[in-house]
Parts: sequence; structure tokens; C-alpha cells
Amino acid sequence: MSVLSDLKQALGIGARTNRYRVIIDGVLGGPLGNVVNTLAKETTIPEVSFNDIEVWGQGKLVTVAGDISYSGTWSVTFYDDEKHTLRGKFLKWMIAIDNAFKNDSEASSHSDYMTTAKIQQLSTIDNSVKVTYEFQDIWPKHISGGTMSDDTPGLLEFTVEFNYSTWKRID
Repeated sequence: MSVLSDLKQALGIGARTNRYRVIIDGVLGGPLGNVVNTLAKETTIPEVSFNDIEVWGQGKLVTVAGDISYSGTWSVTFYDDEKHTLRGKFLKWMIAIDNAFKNDSEASSHSDYMTTAKIQQLSTIDNSVKVTYEFQDIWPKHISGGTMSDDTPGLLEFTVEFNYSTWKRID
């Protein structure tokens, strides 16, 4: 067999970058709803790495694997409608978190404003879920501004950066 045939056999159809779904469970005032999935433009699969530990052995420095490390942030870029509905929901979520620290909110503990979110890789053939990455204890850390310009026609976009505690892959 040729190298190309081996590659085609190993990949099969291959994971398509445009076949995914983003699901964010609702918090504080109800679910964000299906609109999150519909308006998600792009996202990333989470990163993971090991921290290094340097150990001296027999007069020589040796590097060994330390603790596993998650980046702790996850970004999703969304499209918004004319009323800025989705961006408004994320803003409401952030304001509720801020008010929690001022004792002026429906959030009385960290678990009240943290939730779970998922990225699902979908099949090219039938839209079935092939793999899911689930983020634990997420909350919005930063909402980008949306650029409005006469130079660039198109839909308004904004990015939300989330903090999370950990993630897991679900097959």
C-alpha cells in the first residue's frame, strides 16, 4: 500500500472543523438555550500539558513529568442579532457574578454562577455526536467588544472567554 492509501484508511472521513455543536447549560435567570448552539461561529478544543519537574540524578539534570495542567480558559466566538440578545445574556451573567460579591444577587455561592459546557464533534454523514468535551465550573471571564464599521459588511461578532476548573473527554 502507498503512504497516501494508508493515510486515507487511517483518517476515514476525518473530523471536520465545521461540524460541531456548543452547548452551555443555563445559569442565573434561565437557560441560554439553543441560541448558543445556533450562533456559535468558532471555538477550540481544550489544551492540556504536563508541567516539568527537574530532578538531579547522578550529577545530571533529568526532566520528568509533573502535574497535568489545563489552560483554564476557553473561548467561543458568536454571531449576534440586531438586539444583541446573546451578548446581553452573557452580560447579565457577568453582572450577576459581580453582584454576588456585593451581596446583591441571586447567586449566593460559586456553584450558583458556574455551570457546565460542551463541545460536540458531529458526524459528517448523519450529525450524530462522535466525541464530546465537557468543561466543568465555567463562568464568563471576558466578553469582547463587537466591531462595527462601514469598511467591513457582515454580521456582528463577539468572543466570550470562559474560565473553567477542568474538562473531560466523553466518547
